[in-house]
Amino acid sequence: MNGTRTGRRRLAALAGAMLMAAGIMLSGASPAAAADSYYKLPYPAGESYMVTQGPEGTYSHTGPYNEYAWDFGLPANYEVSAAQGGTIVYSDWSPYWQNGIEVIIRHPNGQCTHYAHLNQSFYWPGDWVPQGRIVGYTGSTGASTAPHLHFQVIDCNTRVGIPAGLQGWVPWTGTWPVSTNNYA
Repeated sequence: MNGTRTGRRRLAALAGAMLMAAGIMLSGASPAAAADSYYKLPYPAGESYMVTQGPEGTYSHTGPYNEYAWDFGLPANYEVSAAQGGTIVYSDWSPYWQNGIEVIIRHPNGQCTHYAHLNQSFYWPGDWVPQGRIVGYTGSTGASTAPHLHFQVIDCNTRVGIPAGLQGWVPWTGTWPVSTNNYA
């Protein structure tokens, strides 16, 4: 039963990614508009880490705030890279204790990316960071049982998760996506 549910989720994620891509092409959106919603993996290029929990995960990725999040099994004190260039909105201990130290970046498309459970963040609100810039180090702060990176695309005003793809697809639990996010 669980294998069937996982298969359905994978199929739904693939279908959603294909429909999203088709929607961009059919709407006549410019290549720049499509690039605005393109996010790189939040770790250095050429590296691959396991998705320990993907969108709609069974442990904590439920409800509107985390339903579209990824947990990446990065080691402690490892580089966390900006998935897209933008302005730092928040970079400190979260007002929501579960997140620990977090970084939130607002991007030109009006959406934000959220990086949580960090051991350290490097920038101040208002600072501009290019895609690929290291914005912090992974950790296990907040409601975390082991070092990892909790990453998601969110609505900047409500912190509600937004469905998104990373490098053109939606990685699911157990995959090892390879980053193309070069240093900035």
